[in-house]
Amino acid sequence: MLLVWGFCLTSTTAQNYSQKGTPMNEFIKKVQTALAARGYQPGPLDGREGPKTQKAIKAFQQDSGLDPDGVVGALTANRLFTEQLSVISFDSDGSTPHFARAEFGCDCGGYCDGFPAEMNLELLLKLEALRNAVNVPVIITSGVRCRQRNAEVGGVDNSQHLFGQAADLHAPGIPIETVAAIGESLGLTAILYEAEGFVHLAI
Repeated sequence: MLLVWGFCLTSTTAQNYSQKGTPMNEFIKKVQTALAARGYQPGPLDGREGPKTQKAIKAFQQDSGLDPDGVVGALTANRLFTEQLSVISFDSDGSTPHFARAEFGCDCGGYCDGFPAEMNLELLLKLEALRNAVNVPVIITSGVRCRQRNAEVGGVDNSQHLFGQAADLHAPGIPIETVAAIGESLGLTAILYEAEGFVHLAI
């Protein structure tokens, strides 16, 4: 079992099973893929934590100056997935593998054309890294805003949403405290809105 930021990633929502009945964990597969991309040898990218995967994790930790305990905790996952930022690609319209550009559009309903400002590319990269880390869908509840929409929702006059430098979001099934911690580990500023159930992440 792997634990990351205190959230168990071997739940039924994160597992599939091979024909032989051997559990395959999607998060472990992401770890294996990231390790292989860096030249480590985790064995087959099969989502199963065998001795080769453990050896590769420990080697990565050793090379990264971390305690080589073989556990993909907060520090290891942060280093592993943050370093993936350089290999995340954008589509021609600014979409990333897990987020469509439209998800960040202003939801004013007609005050603007949907994008009074473009989303900050660094923010989009880090949100994609966050999505890879949590391994569940991340729901964007607010991206860029026009001034009229910002006023309607009670945003501050200089809200970073106006400039595409912030996003409000949540990940179903994962505590918002966990999402915030991951965001902060990626270098983002996090504000928790516990009553509303979302996290504000900004550059």
